Formats: sequence, structure tokens, C-alpha cells
Amino acid sequence: MKNVSDLKTAILYAQAMYDGATEAKQLDALYSDADTLSNIVGEKREDFNKLNNPLWKYAQKEEVLTEICQKLDLSQSMLNTLKLLAQNGKLNVLEQTLQQFILLYQKKHDIAEVEITTVIPLNSSQESLLKSKLENIFHKQIILRYVINPQIIGGLVIKYGTNFIDNSVKHKLRALEQLMKGTK
Repeated sequence: MKNVSDLKTAILYAQAMYDGATEAKQLDALYSDADTLSNIVGEKREDFNKLNNPLWKYAQKEEVLTEICQKLDLSQSMLNTLKLLAQNGKLNVLEQTLQQFILLYQKKHDIAEVEITTVIPLNSSQESLLKSKLENIFHKQIILRYVINPQIIGGLVIKYGTNFIDNSVKHKLRALEQLMKGTK
């Protein structure tokens, strides 16, 4: 039940972020900040969870958050959001709030984030061609997120929402194996 409550809280904060940034004409900057911070929070989740410790005074949390924003060159809007979460004891929903804000922004701006899994990174011409093809398929601006996974052997796997295209060598070998087992 707590996860549902946390998600609802995150959605409310994300909507407030969106509305405030729209009103301040800082929406694109806040989106960029949210993307940057979301990646860092995901990697250093335990460090950010320490900031939610109720034994820390708000002034200490504010000082740390200000330092983080300065080091990452984040906007005043992001700092204000972080301070608000800290003041209300809601830093535990920071990661979800950032994710919900990013989803809200992408939905309203017709952007699709697509995860591409490959064995090695694509070169710029391959990336450009893939992005163009995906934009034609989904009729949205595409942001590519890469995952490098040597276990797929070759080819690529594309994930977008509930859409999944597995064109990996591993998948093709598995399909061939199933076909051979079915004919024996």
C-alpha cells in the first residue's frame, strides 16, 4: 500500500513541478535537470536516501542539496523542488517524482524514450538511421537510451512502452532451437 501512496505523492509533486516550470518558462531547463538528476539518483540511490534521515536538520539537508545543484549546474527550479521535498520529508519519493515529471513532459511534448540493447555502441550514421526509422514508426520525437549487453550476441533489441522488438542473434538462435525441437 505504501508504494501506491508514494507513487501518488510522486505524481502530485511531478505535476506541481511541471505547472511551476511552465509558469516560470523554465520547463525545458527543468526537464534537462530532471533527466540528469534522475540518472544520478538511480546510480546513487543509497546516498540520496540518507538525505531523508529524520535526524538531519532541514538546514543541513538544504546545504547538501544546494551543493549538489551547484556541482551539477542544476537550475534554481530544481533546487526549489529538492528543498520542498526535503522540507516535507518526501525525499524518499525523489526518484519516482523525477521519473513521473519526465514521463509527463515527454507525453505532453510527443517524445518517446526508446531503449536500445546492442552488443557494441552504434556509430553515428547507424544511430541516425535507427532514430529516423523509429520516428516514422511511432510518429514521435525519439530519445534513444542505450544498454550494452554482449549476451545478445549480435543484432539489437528495441523496447518502447509495451512495444518490444527482439532482432538479436540470441533470440533467432532460440527460435531456431524451438523449431528444431518441434520437428523431432
